[in-house]
Amino acid sequence: MSDQIKQIQATYQPIEDRILFQLHTQQQQCMQAWITRRYLKLLIPALQGQHPQTGETIVQHQHPAERQLRQEKAQLEGDFEKPYEEPENLEHPLGDTPILLAKMTFRNLDGPEPQLALEPDEGAGIQLGYNPELMGVLLKVLSKALTKADWSLDLEPILDMPDNFTLQ
Repeated sequence: MSDQIKQIQATYQPIEDRILFQLHTQQQQCMQAWITRRYLKLLIPALQGQHPQTGETIVQHQHPAERQLRQEKAQLEGDFEKPYEEPENLEHPLGDTPILLAKMTFRNLDGPEPQLALEPDEGAGIQLGYNPELMGVLLKVLSKALTKADWSLDLEPILDMPDNFTLQ
């Protein structure tokens, strides 16, 4: 994704029994995706830096202490308490309805800018920089929705934070 992220939100939708993930950028683009229980079970370890199937560390070139320091710095640069704001004149590059996430792809892991692609079974998905700051924010945003979903997933505890995030 080439646009800078402005806001991220994840809300549990009980009728769908899915999490609605919304992200909008500084350029007024809004991307929406459904996250199922199965997908979240794979996504959480990936956001924590572990391969979802093998448990191995995904990116080897960063020291864990440095990763933690960068995550803490990212927490200070955003606002988890500000309500999610629908962008005006928004564009939906993935379509007007949320895509159903089915795959995740890691790209350029050995390069300077690794990426994580959250993708449907077919078609375009959401490209994110795979960096500790953004992964920490996603963990926090998804944790609140996961708590409301009450899916009883056996995942390591993640921080209980509000379900939206606004970059400052």
